[in-house]
Amino acid sequence: MKISLQIILEKLNFCADEAILQAPHHSVFEDVRLLSSELTSLKNGILYIGEGRPIDGLTCESGSGLCLLNGSGTFPCDALVIDGDYSLFELFNRISQLFYEIRAQFEKLTQAILQKKGLQQVVELVSKICGNPVYLVDSSFKVLGIHGPETMPEMSANWRRLLSDGYLPYNIVMNLIESNELQSMESGLCADLIISKFFYTPFINYNMRHKGKLQGHFFVVGMLKKITPGDVELTNLAGPYVLDAIRSDPHFQTTRGRYYEHFIIDMLEGKPMQLAHIKNQVSALKLDFNDGYTVVKINPYVHDELRNEQISRQLEHINGCKPVNYKNAIVAVFPKLQRQQTTLINKLRSLSNSINGTIGISDEIPGFANLHRLYIQATTAITLGQQLTLPTTMYCYQDVMRYHPFLGFDNKKDLAAMCHPGVLILQAYDAEHDAKFMETLEFYLKHERHSLPTAAVLHIHRNTLSYRLDKINQLFSFNLDDVYERERILLTLNILEYLNHASLSAE
Repeated sequence: MKISLQIILEKLNFCADEAILQAPHHSVFEDVRLLSSELTSLKNGILYIGEGRPIDGLTCESGSGLCLLNGSGTFPCDALVIDGDYSLFELFNRISQLFYEIRAQFEKLTQAILQKKGLQQVVELVSKICGNPVYLVDSSFKVLGIHGPETMPEMSANWRRLLSDGYLPYNIVMNLIESNELQSMESGLCADLIISKFFYTPFINYNMRHKGKLQGHFFVVGMLKKITPGDVELTNLAGPYVLDAIRSDPHFQTTRGRYYEHFIIDMLEGKPMQLAHIKNQVSALKLDFNDGYTVVKINPYVHDELRNEQISRQLEHINGCKPVNYKNAIVAVFPKLQRQQTTLINKLRSLSNSINGTIGISDEIPGFANLHRLYIQATTAITLGQQLTLPTTMYCYQDVMRYHPFLGFDNKKDLAAMCHPGVLILQAYDAEHDAKFMETLEFYLKHERHSLPTAAVLHIHRNTLSYRLDKINQLFSFNLDDVYERERILLTLNILEYLNHASLSAE
């Protein structure tokens, strides 16, 4: 652990008229020693503490340094001159203690990383080192850890958003991009002090890179004390440790998410948000809040990040689609009316062979605020489609929604108890006599009790249909003029079909 004279000066809290720093070489030091009269050469990485003028003829290796009590004259290396009523040994002890404390802090940080204590503990330790709140975010501005006061009058709305939402709002990210602030911030090779019109509070940004690729940002925010040059240098010291921490964290994803991804996921999960905030994000996405929306969920058979990214890029070319990776699936939000979704379904069908997975398609509902409802529909469509063993891998909620209420019944006997007794009689009769009375009754009701279309779809003569209906009436006297009885008959037919498929899938 090597620290500079700037850090030493600030940590010792000398008054402005007590200390003079001359450090053109920006040398850093890992150890301290007393400057004795026997020394002829100052070694690299060592800070020598002495009193008065430096020894004549003293040679200095590059990277050596002096801290002189009541010194004067010119110095052959970086030097810190202290004027005051101190003893040499008091100064030596204070600086030695400072080295020990900083070394101990970084040792704790190292142990937390090696023992995989988690990013939050790493952030808390770094905050103690830097003396200000620390925000750690990935390259898409999703929060990995925050340590600092929850409420402060100086805290700007965007710092609060990071704290409350867990990510930087999409509209703010777009402001950073459009103003070139983000490009400027991400171009830095070391810690930089940032004055942003979007954050108000000055902060230090350290870009965490691995093999040239940005992994995230490590922010030190000047909320508790004014940021100093020494804070910037401490951030540079802590930055590589933080990078090691996120790269060794099992939950950290190296792939950059889309900037809007976290907001879309919050909407899919139904997280409570103020309407004005939602509208701001939708506007930044260049979408119409009141437009019609469809949610499509794709569950690949094999989870492959690269392949999922390729699929997402294909989806982005369809009508302004916004795809996100969520719970090992690709969830895509499609805006604009899709003409009863025919156009969208045809495009998804053309992609289905390359997707190699199951696809669930929600209804199309006006209003961006309905994404949670649509996500439930798309997820349920896949669940029901697989339970019913439908001969496809693309399931529309509209086609399977009549079975949705049955998913809430863990005990199948509770579903059976809802069945119409007359339909159960027909079921038993069909099983014993290989008749088709249940099918006949179902199509008769679905065709609004019109004989000709019912006979046509069953491929039987109208007289045969009349015979079957008479036989059905003999087995059980249905009151088909009662709309509620007709509804219960159709409900029972759906229950029996669902129970049949559920038992087959259980086998």
